[in-house]
Amino acid sequence: MKNCILFTTKHGSAEKAALSLKEILKAETDIINLKNVKNLDISDYDTVILGASIYIGKIQKLMRKFIRENLNELLKKNIALFIMAGQKEKAQETLYNAYPMELFDHAFAKEFFGYEMILENMNFLEKAATKAQGVTQSKSEIMHDAIEKMAHHINEL
Repeated sequence: MKNCILFTTKHGSAEKAALSLKEILKAETDIINLKNVKNLDISDYDTVILGASIYIGKIQKLMRKFIRENLNELLKKNIALFIMAGQKEKAQETLYNAYPMELFDHAFAKEFFGYEMILENMNFLEKAATKAQGVTQSKSEIMHDAIEKMAHHINEL
């Protein structure tokens, strides 16, 4: 069994979550930032884990493009999905809407991994918008229990 964690991230929180997940998976697992590869071949992987942060209500364009171009191949794999998003109260709805329905329905594991708001990593406009929401300090709310739950499902395959 060979796994691949594919992620996109704006400020690094999805990468942190992906690295945490990789640490507790039993099978060989590659971790790939989609920003760093072109023409990725996923045919050698049994399980593909897709993870992205939510930015302005959507997963990054690069992840959407990868899914669109590889949907048929993805639907032949064991699929797990995760998101990083700032609104816990809307997490399940956001997760449900983040990925194409066909892929979401096919996935055997789907998790909200929490969020981070690291002000130092934001540009001026992002900081202003974040502060307008009442956030004045950086914070990390990565949900390690959700990461462990997904790892457990993957390790059972």
